[in-house]
Amino acid sequence: MDTKVAIGKVKLGSKFILAPLAGFSDVGFRVLAYQFGAGLCCTEMVSAKGLVYNSENTKLLLSTDKLEPIKAAQIFGSEVEFIEKALKKKELQGFDIIDFNFGCPMKKIVSNGEGSAILKKPNLAYDLIKCCVDNTNQEITAKIRIGYSADNINAVKIAKLIEKAGAKAITVHGRTRDLFYSGKVDLDMIRQVVEAVNIPVFGNGNVKDIDSANEMFEKTGCAGIAVGRAAIGAPYIFSTLNGKKAKYTLVSLIKSHISKMSEYIPTKVVVNYMKKHIAAYLMGIPKSKEIKTKIYAISSLNDLMKLMDTYQEIFYKNFEV
Repeated sequence: MDTKVAIGKVKLGSKFILAPLAGFSDVGFRVLAYQFGAGLCCTEMVSAKGLVYNSENTKLLLSTDKLEPIKAAQIFGSEVEFIEKALKKKELQGFDIIDFNFGCPMKKIVSNGEGSAILKKPNLAYDLIKCCVDNTNQEITAKIRIGYSADNINAVKIAKLIEKAGAKAITVHGRTRDLFYSGKVDLDMIRQVVEAVNIPVFGNGNVKDIDSANEMFEKTGCAGIAVGRAAIGAPYIFSTLNGKKAKYTLVSLIKSHISKMSEYIPTKVVVNYMKKHIAAYLMGIPKSKEIKTKIYAISSLNDLMKLMDTYQEIFYKNFEV
């Protein structure tokens, strides 16, 4: 199987990409995912308004590293004037790709008319993408869901407008906003989007292994697959999906992750982020509940390192997938 796909002038090394993950796709995690073979990794979604208003937290989310072969940022917002201003900020200038979020289902985002809420306003989706295309030379992409609700499924209409506005790729999560992250993924709707546009479409939703990836490809005809929650705690999933073996220890993953994050992000933030990450790395591991309880009580990186040494039989164990 051909493993390459291009987004405009940007050529990806694999058809499997890391979907933006709030609270997880920080610079350290993205570097690991790239090292295990991800074709593209994107930042967490960042607020256009936050960027315009010089929010330090927003700027931190846009930290990138030289080990990222392709740099992609995801933004969200609902006001064209703020998007235009955000695109001119220096923090976005180093990215190869700007992705626009029309898929986030979270209440605090939707209640502001952003994320999935924009699916109810197709013409606004067009205007926002057109603004991006007109105000930058970077490749513009978009993330959508198949619709806002079961009685408002309009992914094909939205996708056509996004393409018309000049976007170079679309990721389609095969659920409505109302379903959040549960329920059946509608592969047929993803297929309909694939057939309706002439730009690459990435399928998204419940892909967690080779079998589910093959089903996504076969039933949708998508150009690539965006892996989200299945990658949390498992950046090596990209090796598996690309048909390669991966060897690792938890301590090597965690230390690499911390080391890269610490180059760009304050230590206190790194500690808080890593608590979530390590809890995910420990999924399915013996004694994980006991270790997680201790991790959440830790307040320094030094104590975190000591804890891993205390459980050497787990953190230093060799794994192969």
